[in-house]
Amino acid sequence: MLLLGALALCATYAALVLNQATYADVRALGRITFHNGFYDYLPVRVTAAEFALAQHVALAGAGALALAAAVVGAGQAGRLQLGALGTETRAALAGAWRVLTALPPAQRWAAGLSLVLLLGARIFFGITKSYHSEEVATYDFFIRPGLLAVSSYYPIPNNHVLPNTLSWLFYQVNPNVWFTLRLPVLLTTTVGTVALFAGLVRFGTFRAALMALTLFAWLQLSMYNAVAGRGYWLLITLAGVHFFALVALLARPGGPRVAWAALLISGILGCYTVPSFAYVVASASSYLGLVFLGRRDWVRLGHAVAVGAGIGAGAALLYAPLLLLSGWRLLLANGYVATLPWADFVRAFPAFAWFTEGTLAGQRTVGALAFGAGLGAFGWLLRAGGRAQAGAALAPDLRAAVRRLGLPALWFVLLPYALLAVQRVLPPERVLLYKALYFFVLVGLVVDAVLRARPGPWGPRLAGLGMALFVGYQAYTMQFLVNGNRQYIEAIWRAFDWLATQPPGRVLVGVNESSLHFLFLAHYRTPGRRWQFDTSAQPGVRYRYVVVPPDYQGPYRPPLPARPAYHDGVDEIYALPAPGQPIGHDPLFD
Repeated sequence: MLLLGALALCATYAALVLNQATYADVRALGRITFHNGFYDYLPVRVTAAEFALAQHVALAGAGALALAAAVVGAGQAGRLQLGALGTETRAALAGAWRVLTALPPAQRWAAGLSLVLLLGARIFFGITKSYHSEEVATYDFFIRPGLLAVSSYYPIPNNHVLPNTLSWLFYQVNPNVWFTLRLPVLLTTTVGTVALFAGLVRFGTFRAALMALTLFAWLQLSMYNAVAGRGYWLLITLAGVHFFALVALLARPGGPRVAWAALLISGILGCYTVPSFAYVVASASSYLGLVFLGRRDWVRLGHAVAVGAGIGAGAALLYAPLLLLSGWRLLLANGYVATLPWADFVRAFPAFAWFTEGTLAGQRTVGALAFGAGLGAFGWLLRAGGRAQAGAALAPDLRAAVRRLGLPALWFVLLPYALLAVQRVLPPERVLLYKALYFFVLVGLVVDAVLRARPGPWGPRLAGLGMALFVGYQAYTMQFLVNGNRQYIEAIWRAFDWLATQPPGRVLVGVNESSLHFLFLAHYRTPGRRWQFDTSAQPGVRYRYVVVPPDYQGPYRPPLPARPAYHDGVDEIYALPAPGQPIGHDPLFD
């Protein structure tokens, strides 16, 4: 019943996306300018008849699944299961709330103050940080054209479909860029932070939860993605739900319905958030499978396999409009995760692992040493908890937390490397950001154990000082990044503002960042003006303006002794005499 209900909802959404559009909307996708190193367009190869057939098939499939789910749910057994699921869901939410409200006043104050400071920092950086090129591309190429573009049009950076859908909903209320792009991320991160904290306290200890979430949330890469990361904090939140569902299933052998439901729903939505959520699903599924296999619990093992298959099927249904109109080629053509030859992968892997774990531990160059020390310290804690004499020194709640949280967290931290080896890919650090939370969970458990073993005022003071220094360093690096980014992006926007005051003419702008922002600003700031931008010189075209960086050495700069009409250190704009001259080739650069 759970699988049928989830698949029916996914199929219904896919049918809604396709049937709210017309074939004219499909054809319009081919006229959206997107950026793939140059301005490009999506070739629309679906005919009107094929699109109409897809609409009918989507409706029929959704109707069949909904009917099957309704028939199963309407029976006596189905009603009993639905009632039990509703009861368990209410009990789980109430239990999470009770965990927070039952904290002593001092702990509630500490958690509340930490959240307020974190929220204040996120709002500050969300206001002061300039819009990244992927943000403006998301707004311009996908959100502004409408739901069909968001759900079925898949050049990078629309590989965050669910977050872009949320932004599209906000766009319907107010098309303001901050309201559309930054507010949904701020709300997602706030809800996600509270949910993750509640889960960590529920299955762990307050001290470990506060330390783990503080270190993770203030991590510079985490803070950046909490401000302008579009889908990554939604991924982190759903990964947390997935993780806690796993923990709940293992803590209660009966397997509560709400845990299976949370595992399935978070898996489907996570894969629709960013495809790299497959690492989370693989980590949880393999851990559950190994545990159930060790227990010879064949029923639960079958449930885990069924839920894993349901996650794949549900995600495929949600991606159906994308597969229809963009195809597998665009879905898989992500240069950030391109498969490498085995020899190249082996040669690059040590440096990749060192710098990735360093970044996820808080310092790119030497942070990997802290990562190794954290894993070693948790190994000591596991050994202490497994010995009868030393184990007795661990309080029961801490021993339970190490068993319930520590082992699956360690699995979540390490397993992705096996998956990367199978794929032979070296993804960007943000793809693996989610697993930094589980590393800091291990650190929090170790610190909690050390402070309990060495009672007294100095231990908490030193731990607090260490956290404060870490937070201060991460905030400093974030501010440094924001300042540099703002100066660069504001220079591009000033160049566009200057260009907007000049007589109309065709513009050659062959720089990725500038060409993305120029196109966005043309639509957002000057919607009534018709612009003509090119990212490469077109044969026989006379350009009125040429935009190049100061250090550019190539064929697009007009011949010397031409001087730029506009210069700001980021862009130089050459204004050629009206009606324009063909782009000259500078022989000095041959």
